[in-house]
Order: sequence, then structure tokens, then C-alpha cells
Amino acid sequence: MAKEKTITLSEPVQFGSETISEVKVTRKLKHLRGCVVKAGADSKGGFSLDLDYGTLIDLGAKMIGHPPSVLEEFDEEDQSAILGEANDFLLKHLGGGKAQ
Repeated sequence: MAKEKTITLSEPVQFGSETISEVKVTRKLKHLRGCVVKAGADSKGGFSLDLDYGTLIDLGAKMIGHPPSVLEEFDEEDQSAILGEANDFLLKHLGGGKAQ
């Protein structure tokens, strides 16, 4: 079963006739399909990732089950919470995120 986390928004968002006051963040491997990440070596010989911010927005939107346009309307604090979840999920599956 996929791991879920409920986040209560600091400010509700109107989407069509729906008022969104909380979202469920679901961690499913299928949400990673289509994510583009470029890996390479940095100037000091270490590992570096080139992650497009749009990738995090798209992944975060998939994880909450709404289009990116909804996530873009969230309060900055709420966006940060969702994008933090997306970042941790993505990096976990690349071997560099928080263990959950």
C-alpha cells in the first residue's frame, strides 16, 4: 500500500466549484514516471544532480492528485510542504533522500 500523508492547507484554494482545504500526498512509484533528472560529476569530482524545478512541481501535483495549476495557486508555505515531499520522494528513489 502506498504511503499517504494529509496536509491541511494554511489557506483554502478554489478550483472550479471545489474548495480545497487539505490534500493527501501519496507516494507511488508510478508518479516518478516521466521525471527527468540529470546526474554527473561536479567540479570537485563529487556527484551532482540537475533537477528542473518544473519536474518537482509536476511530481508534487501528481502526488496530490491535482493538476500543476492547482498547486501553483497554493500559499507559498503549502507549496513548500508539497514540493519538499516530492523532493524527498524523488531523492529517496535515487538513493539520496530521507528514509521514510
